[in-house]
Amino acid sequence: MFAVGCTTPRSQAPVAKPAEVEERAVVGGEALPLPEQRDISVKPLPGQRSESPVVKRLLASADTQQRSGDVDGAANSLERALRIEPRNALLWSRLANVRFTQKDWRQAVQLAAKSNTLAANNRNLRRQNWNLMASAYDALGDEASAQKFREKLRSE
Repeated sequence: MFAVGCTTPRSQAPVAKPAEVEERAVVGGEALPLPEQRDISVKPLPGQRSESPVVKRLLASADTQQRSGDVDGAANSLERALRIEPRNALLWSRLANVRFTQKDWRQAVQLAAKSNTLAANNRNLRRQNWNLMASAYDALGDEASAQKFREKLRSE
């Protein structure tokens, strides 16, 4: 027991874990294949490039890691970059793409939505995010939500 005003030492404090995605696109015990292969990669766009040399290196590392199949390493690099530039819409979108690759479709949708919140008038980035969101909802079997984002793509 701790005296009033004392706290649990940091090394013993419980560590919060990110919420696990409980719903996966699973039918009959088998994971559904990814939706049709669309190019959901996010390309750097004008006004979305970082001026920070550290963020540039982390983004380049994430590119290399993702191309070589190290999606966990790519996610770590992008998360580090986001700690430096938390308002960079491109970084959020790139992390959404990595989460999609990891089949963490719910988180991919959330991260793409965060990117769109920060994307301001960057129409191309918003469209890439909507495409990713539609594909993620397809993978989850949520056709109504997928259709909603396809409509956004058609209307803009």
